[in-house]
Amino acid sequence: MATLFSVVFFAGRDKTRLETFRSGSGWGYAVSTQGKIVISQPFIPAIEGNKPFATKSDARKAGKIIIIRFREGAEPSLSADELLKAGIRL
Repeated sequence: MATLFSVVFFAGRDKTRLETFRSGSGWGYAVSTQGKIVISQPFIPAIEGNKPFATKSDARKAGKIIIIRFREGAEPSLSADELLKAGIRL
């Protein structure tokens, strides 16, 4: 499976970056800090199976939530309910 990264959508002063990429028939995201990928999420977390995000926008929304959690020092995880509340299609 080839991975194609897209444009960087978010870059903070702390050098945290969010990138979306094609994942199978959909999209995934990667979060990197200090130039190293710390999370690569090719599938929607918190749901059964390996289903990619339906749209680039959905992957970007989920990744932005994770970056906020990193900055707050919280656990970088998402529940299905949180994804739905963010408007991400499961």
